Amino acid sequence: MKSIAIKLWLGMMTLVAVVLVLLWLFQIVFLNNFYTQMRINDIKDAGMEIVKDMSDLSAVEDKLDIFSYNNNLTAELMDLKNQVIFTTGTAGMNGQMGMMRSTKITEAYNQILKGEIVLSPMTHPRFGSQFMLIGIPVLDKETVQGALMITLPLTPVADTVSILKQQLVYITLILLAATLLLTYILSKSFTKPILDITRVSLDMASGNLSARIKTGRKDEIGRLGEAINDMGRGLSKVEQLRKDLLANVSHELRTPLSLIKGYGETIRDISGDSPEKREKQIGIIIEEADRLGSIVEDMLRLSQMEAGYSDVTMEKFRLDETLNRVAKKYELLSERTGITIFRRTENQELMADEAFTLGDESKIEQVLYNLINNAFNHSPEGSIISIETKDMMDRIRVEIRDKGEGIPKEEMPYIWERFYKADKSGKREKTGTGLGLAIVKNILSAHDALYGVDSNMGKGTTFWFELKKA
Repeated sequence: MKSIAIKLWLGMMTLVAVVLVLLWLFQIVFLNNFYTQMRINDIKDAGMEIVKDMSDLSAVEDKLDIFSYNNNLTAELMDLKNQVIFTTGTAGMNGQMGMMRSTKITEAYNQILKGEIVLSPMTHPRFGSQFMLIGIPVLDKETVQGALMITLPLTPVADTVSILKQQLVYITLILLAATLLLTYILSKSFTKPILDITRVSLDMASGNLSARIKTGRKDEIGRLGEAINDMGRGLSKVEQLRKDLLANVSHELRTPLSLIKGYGETIRDISGDSPEKREKQIGIIIEEADRLGSIVEDMLRLSQMEAGYSDVTMEKFRLDETLNRVAKKYELLSERTGITIFRRTENQELMADEAFTLGDESKIEQVLYNLINNAFNHSPEGSIISIETKDMMDRIRVEIRDKGEGIPKEEMPYIWERFYKADKSGKREKTGTGLGLAIVKNILSAHDALYGVDSNMGKGTTFWFELKKA
C-alpha cells in the first residue's frame, strides 16, 4: 500500500511532467507555425493599413520605408502594368524580389489584381532561405489600382526556437529539482500531523484517553486534530461517568444489602426474643428492601425508556389538577420535615380556562414526583418549596423551586446523567436512587418538551419544564 508521501510525490511529478510536455509542445513543436502565422497576420494588417489611403504617395512611401526597416522585409508598390512604382528594403528589385522573380510571383500578381490577398511561401533560388510573399491589392473606391508586394524572411523564427530550446532545458531541470524539494517538504507537512492523529487514535483505542494531538494548524487537518481531541475529552468524560456509575450503583446497592443482612443476622442471633428491638430492626429491613426495590425499579424503567420500549401516550389533560393531586400526597412529609409546598399560578383565571396540556399524564406525574422529591432531598427543614405555573403563549411552564444549597456551575451539564451526584461525599442523609433526573430527562425528551435548571449557590435551585397546550 502506497503511503500519502509517495502518492503526493507521484502526483506532483505527474503534474510537472504534464506541464513540461505542454510547454515543450507549445514552445518548440508548435511555436514555428504559431509564431509564423501571427507574424504574417501582423505584417498583412500593417500593409493594408499603409495602402488604405493613396492620396499622398510620398507619405505612403515614407511609411513603407519605416515599415520595411522595422520589420526587416522588402516591399514593392506596383501599378496595373506590373511596373514598380516604389521599392524599399534591404535588397529591392536587385535583391530578394529580383532573384525570386518567377511564374509563382506572376500568378500572385494576377490574383492581387482580381482584388485577392495572397499569402504564398517561397524559397530563395540561390540560398534556399524561406520567405513569405504577401500580396495586398491597392484599392481606390473598391477598384484595384495596383499591388503591394511584401517579402518577409522567416529565418528569425528558427533562431527563436533554438534559443527557447536552450532555455527550456534549464527550466526543465530547475522545475524537476524544485518539485522534488517541494514534494519532500509538503509530504512532511501533510503526513506528520496525519501520523500524529493515527498514533493518538490508536492510543485512545487502547484505553489511553488522555492522549492529545498537538497541532497549531488551522486547515482541515488541524480541524480534524481538534475533532479527535474533542472526541478524546468526550470519551474521558464518558469513562469518568461510567466509573462514577459503577461506584454509585455499587454504593447504592451495597448499603441496603449490608443493612438488610446485618439486621437479619442481628435478629437471628441477638434480638429475636425482644419484640421491641425485633420490630424496629425488621422495619429497617423492610425500609431498606423498599429502597433497594425502588433502585431496581428505577433502573429498569430508565433502561426501558432509553431502549425505546416505553411508549408515550399523548392525550389531553388538566395540568393544574395533576399538580394539585401530586402536591397533596406530600402533606404528611411536609408535616414531618417542616418543609412547606407553596402552589402559585401566575394567572389564575387563565389557568382555570386554558390549563389543558398535551402529554402522557401518568409519566408527567412521575416527572413531578421526581422533581418534588429532589426538592425535598435538598431543602433544609422549615423551608418552602414553590411550585409555580406560567402561561407561555402556546405552552404552560412549571417551575419547582427549592431553598437548598444550589448546584455548582461546573456540575450543571451532568446532573441529568444516571447516578450522577454533585455531592461526592457519599453521605446518606439525602435519600434517593440517583436516577430521578435521568428519568425526568427521558420523559420530557419523549414529550418534545423544553426543560432546564437554574441554580445559585446558597440561594436554591429551580427546575422547570414546558408542555404544549392542548
